[in-house]
Amino acid sequence: MTTKEKIIIESLKLFSKKGYEGVSMREIAGVVGIKGASLYNHFSGKEAIFRAIFDEMTKRYNAFAMAMHIPTAQDEQTVAFYLGADPDTLLHFAEDLFGFFCQDDFMAMFRKLLVGEQHRSPMAAEMLKQYYLDAPVLFQKQIFEGMQAHGSMAGFDAGVMALHFYSPIYYLLCQFDLGCPYGECLDQLQWHIQDFCKVYTKQPIG
Repeated sequence: MTTKEKIIIESLKLFSKKGYEGVSMREIAGVVGIKGASLYNHFSGKEAIFRAIFDEMTKRYNAFAMAMHIPTAQDEQTVAFYLGADPDTLLHFAEDLFGFFCQDDFMAMFRKLLVGEQHRSPMAAEMLKQYYLDAPVLFQKQIFEGMQAHGSMAGFDAGVMALHFYSPIYYLLCQFDLGCPYGECLDQLQWHIQDFCKVYTKQPIG
């Protein structure tokens, strides 16, 4: 790990615990194990570190999406990718995504940072909205439209279905952040998706 990478990781740990305003450049340097002046050889200030954390998060998510063959664009190609999706595909997709957001320490700390800083930082508020509110619902809506076109999902309003599908998942993420064991959250996630598919899909899971 390079010094710059260590600065990003250690700063995220501090920001997620103490908030942006509660952390000083001197404190970051101390945790990293370098002199305060040396920190400025890598970043111009605390805001630059803050932005670098956001860039790293985007890079990590895109790498995960590529590994899982998850389209990151919300367009016709995304719909085409999920055109043949079935309930089992939906279950595995949700489990993998939930696991990534919970078990990747960087992602979990980043989410806590966003929640804590959303009222101070427009960038944090926008990222929270993008990654955890608007984008997931729109993404699921397109998946369901694709499944409806394929004939594997009932013809309800896809936007409402996306809300029904995603809202419990976000709730479980919040529960995990508040200390609920991962295994318990995952069990509830599986039950939720199984019941969702019983209501909305034309095929059983398994």
